[in-house]
Amino acid sequence: MRNTATAPQTQAAAAGLARVRRLSWWVRLFCLLGAAALCVAPALLWSRPEWLESVARTSWISNGAELQLDAQSRFWGWLSSCLPSAVLLFALWQIWCLFGFYRRGEIFKGGPAVHLKRLGAALMVNAVAQPLSTTLAVLALTMGNPVGTRQLVLGLSFEHFTSLGFGLAMLVIGIVMQEAARLAQENAEFV
Repeated sequence: MRNTATAPQTQAAAAGLARVRRLSWWVRLFCLLGAAALCVAPALLWSRPEWLESVARTSWISNGAELQLDAQSRFWGWLSSCLPSAVLLFALWQIWCLFGFYRRGEIFKGGPAVHLKRLGAALMVNAVAQPLSTTLAVLALTMGNPVGTRQLVLGLSFEHFTSLGFGLAMLVIGIVMQEAARLAQENAEFV
């Protein structure tokens, strides 16, 4: 006697896995585009003094402080922007790897949990890297000013706390998934 309930469940599982594989492809494409943007956008910003001045005055410096937009100041500022870019590139790499597992149908294994934990850690580090980068960028743009007109800015926003919170959540989800994968492996060995 054939079990007819199993066939629709198997078809539903196969359709669900096919959907996960398709979505994984799109997420990985987004990671490539995001990585390209993270490499190109800071270089463009720091290579265009007029754009840089506009961003600095509207986002980083509240008063009319004099900005040094010479090549050396912009180089040090660009270097400071590499810190959060590197952290975010690492986060995108973790997403790329995570969805590589999903694309192969390896959803409840130990590998995805490791990448979730690393992604969470990267988001938490980003919460520190972003304001530190801004501080260093403003310092680079005002270091050449006369004494008394240099600026040291430290700004924290809701965005930084959000990154910290989401990072912590991802880290904990990764820990939970890693434990679930370990228990599943133990149970599979008993059978």
